[in-house]
Amino acid sequence: MAVGAHADDIEFNAGGTLSKYHQAGYEILYVMSTNNMSGDWSSLDASGQRQVRRPTWEEIMPQRKKEAAAAAGFYGTEAIHLDHPQRHFRKRDGEVEKLGYGSQSPEGLAPGTPTILTAYEDSGSVQRLADLILAHQPEAILSHSMESGNIEHVASCLLVAAAYQKARQSGYRGMLLFWYDITPPPVASVRRRWDSFIDVSDHWQAKLDALALHACQIVDVNTLDLPAFGPVCGCRHAEVFFLAERGETEAHTVSPFSLEVFGHER
Repeated sequence: MAVGAHADDIEFNAGGTLSKYHQAGYEILYVMSTNNMSGDWSSLDASGQRQVRRPTWEEIMPQRKKEAAAAAGFYGTEAIHLDHPQRHFRKRDGEVEKLGYGSQSPEGLAPGTPTILTAYEDSGSVQRLADLILAHQPEAILSHSMESGNIEHVASCLLVAAAYQKARQSGYRGMLLFWYDITPPPVASVRRRWDSFIDVSDHWQAKLDALALHACQIVDVNTLDLPAFGPVCGCRHAEVFFLAERGETEAHTVSPFSLEVFGHER
């Protein structure tokens, strides 16, 4: 199970890992925590220059969900949308509406759905994700870490962590890993941690192909400046994680999900 805040977050941070394990026969659960109602729309003009426009939520949300559906299909699955509103959206008049406690969400959303910023402290939202975990029993859950420059990534991490603990109380024994978020924190000196990695050398092109499906955000995957973890990990390409919870199988053994932890396979 991979839980990303926004369409393309999963591919940026764990796209190679999902491709590797999908090819190995794993079922992939592709979960979006927000409703993807905010964001710019990029494209290339006739001269090849990047152009950016700022659409309303009514235009950007279905497009980003369409792209998430295509990306999920790349991994042989369907996107699951928790649909927590983002912290802001662009109205029909072009003005940006910011959401907080008690704010009015756009029309068409389920009433009472908390924004992603507060979902982790809403018992119903936590239980909903915990029930999804319990229903599918994923061997590993991958999601954002707390060390990110995007507050919606941090809030998604809190929601996943809360749901994970709730699921554990009902017998779930899978692993929990936080990926090294490509969105850096605003303070460069913040200690960013990772202790595990997945060798995705043979799946790097698949990662790029999946990223390319998010066309309204990524106009040319060849221009992306992705972190080069591979050489540090002794391979061409790697995705790195912080092992938050090792987890156990029903036999109380370490999960066979293949990680390199401090250089030793677990």
